[in-house]
Amino acid sequence: MSYVSINSRKRVLIMLIACTLVASLLLCRLIYIQIVKADYYSQRAYSQQTRSKKVEAKRGTIYDTTGERILAQSISTNIVTAVPNSVPKDKKEEIAENIARILEIEKDTILSKLKQNVSSVTLATKVEQEKAKELLEYISDNEITGISVDEDMLRIYPYGTLLSHVLGFVGTDNQGLAGIEAYYDDELSGEPGKIVASFDGSGRETPFTQEQYIAAEGGKDIVLTIDATIQSIVEKYLSKAVEENIAEYGSIVIMRPQTGEVLAMANYPTFDANDPFTPNTEELKANWDNMDSKARSDALNQMWRNKAISDTQEPGSTFKLITATAALEENVVNLEDKIFYCAGSMRIGTWDIKCWRYYNPHGSESLREGIMNSCNPVFMQLSQKMGIATFMKYIRAFNLDSRTGIDLPGETTGIMHNEKTMTDVDLATSSFGQTIQITTIQTAVNYCAVANGGYLVQPYVVREIKSGAGNYDEQIESKVLKQIMSQNTASQLMSALVDTVNIGTAKSAMLSDYQIAGKTATGENGRGDNTKYLAGFVGIAPASNPEVVVVMNLFAPTGPSGHGGATLCGPVVASIIDEVLKYLDIQPDYTINKTESNEIIIPNLVGKTYAEAIQIASESGFVINAPADYPQDTIIKDQVPKYGASLEAGAGIMVYKDGDEHQRVAVPDVRNAYATYAVEVFRNAGLNARVEGTGYVLTQDVTPWEEIEKGSIVTLKCVDDLSNLP
Repeated sequence: MSYVSINSRKRVLIMLIACTLVASLLLCRLIYIQIVKADYYSQRAYSQQTRSKKVEAKRGTIYDTTGERILAQSISTNIVTAVPNSVPKDKKEEIAENIARILEIEKDTILSKLKQNVSSVTLATKVEQEKAKELLEYISDNEITGISVDEDMLRIYPYGTLLSHVLGFVGTDNQGLAGIEAYYDDELSGEPGKIVASFDGSGRETPFTQEQYIAAEGGKDIVLTIDATIQSIVEKYLSKAVEENIAEYGSIVIMRPQTGEVLAMANYPTFDANDPFTPNTEELKANWDNMDSKARSDALNQMWRNKAISDTQEPGSTFKLITATAALEENVVNLEDKIFYCAGSMRIGTWDIKCWRYYNPHGSESLREGIMNSCNPVFMQLSQKMGIATFMKYIRAFNLDSRTGIDLPGETTGIMHNEKTMTDVDLATSSFGQTIQITTIQTAVNYCAVANGGYLVQPYVVREIKSGAGNYDEQIESKVLKQIMSQNTASQLMSALVDTVNIGTAKSAMLSDYQIAGKTATGENGRGDNTKYLAGFVGIAPASNPEVVVVMNLFAPTGPSGHGGATLCGPVVASIIDEVLKYLDIQPDYTINKTESNEIIIPNLVGKTYAEAIQIASESGFVINAPADYPQDTIIKDQVPKYGASLEAGAGIMVYKDGDEHQRVAVPDVRNAYATYAVEVFRNAGLNARVEGTGYVLTQDVTPWEEIEKGSIVTLKCVDDLSNLP
């Protein structure tokens, strides 16, 4: 009988204990994995075995205030993606070449993506339907795995450049990057869906499995307060004014004074929201290739910037409204008291501060006359009577040291003096709108308060938010922030602003059908050789029952007509008001005869013989012009101006026979010329002039040297004395 040694027994025991310990550890690990970390590893397995592709949600549509005109919408397009491991390795170059050919993109770009060691990669976005169809046929015919074509969304802006600074645009991921698209991104974007499929360890789609489709939820639609027709009227006049006066940029805002609704907001130069990364001016295009990435980024951000709410400038004389409000509310002065004196300048400390008409001082004036004449010394004297504390009280009352709260991104605050460090010179210059800065939208809100009886309203651009089914989830209500002046003060200021248009510095804004209340401005930004002027004008109409407040600013105009707000902006605002009120079907409230002319209806000459046309025109007091000497029996097929227009006797009518090309001629520049001479210049050029007012030509409604059809009518707005315009 043999016996096992004690050492052998010990070794067996140790091995048994070790095996038991290992088995216990493995059991614990198994319990940990299967029970404690079950959810974690299940999720990892799921993520390794499945791939999901995002399905873009249809972004909400943006409408103008009518609820009918579409300003921004999403349409179906396609996205091409690949699972690189599922694409046959030996065919990747051939597949890349064919995809590149169909999609018209670089082969190397496609090939490099197909060689990436990733679960999924995007090959192309926003693919047109025809190209997507051709690609799908290629994939199907050649039984190619790993390439997918799925539905995507493309954001389009049907009106191109219209309202682009307000609408903004989206990025490649359909996320809002500017304007309303960014501010209301949560409402517009919706919830994306996805397509989920199963794959093996090598990244190949497993057979006999079914894709899971989770539908996207579309975004909500938005209805604006802005009217596309009014916006187009504004942009038409603004672009002409900026180009004609060689300004850096211009901004216009139109608001309903009672509610704060923005009817139009425009900046020029503008950009196309469908192509927001393309330079928008010839100068920028010329320099683009020489700019580094930072310079390009800065230029694009400047191009997208909504200057009406994001840029502050010294406003000039439109700011005098705040000083006048403070003085009347604090009973510092009566509107009619003739207690002010303009000697052409006024000494404050060691500074001599001039009136704009320093060469011909206004002399003794009331506050009403100070507003009408836009006289700086009147407001400097007012500020001295009030003092810094009272003046700054009304700066805060008008919320000029904060934002208006408009529902758009990028709004900035006004820049005011610090009351604790403010000097007498600061007070004097601030009183007439210098050495402080505000935005165009702030000026609009200020004048809304005068027009609506003294209430500060919050401006807004979105009126309604609704679901895709058309149900209104939210209707935005107008918001009155506070009353900042009495009804009596507002009425007095309105009457002074009416006088400013009728007999003061804003005569250039007079209309024959509507009474406008208005104020001119010429702000100075910078000093000395670095001075850049701001030409501005505010119009309120109809004055008897205000429907609109229109603010226009031109920054750094350098054209031949100077930089005065009365000259550059007054007539433009008047033209905008005239068109907008007629579009809104607001009945005229004012009738004046400015031209003292006797216009005659132009007769219908179409269908007449040349001989008959000459006789009919002559009997009506007009002259016939033609491209050539027509035979007497030639039938007239067209005429310029058309039948129904009216002109004074002696005007010329251009006639054409069948097949004639309409002749064009450059419009002469008659600004600053006397009206009768200007009419003669136009007639010699083959054009007709309609004169509004008397005296010297202030503006002409067609840009000088622009080519138009012979016989066309150009309106000349005249004033008796150009020297009385600031």
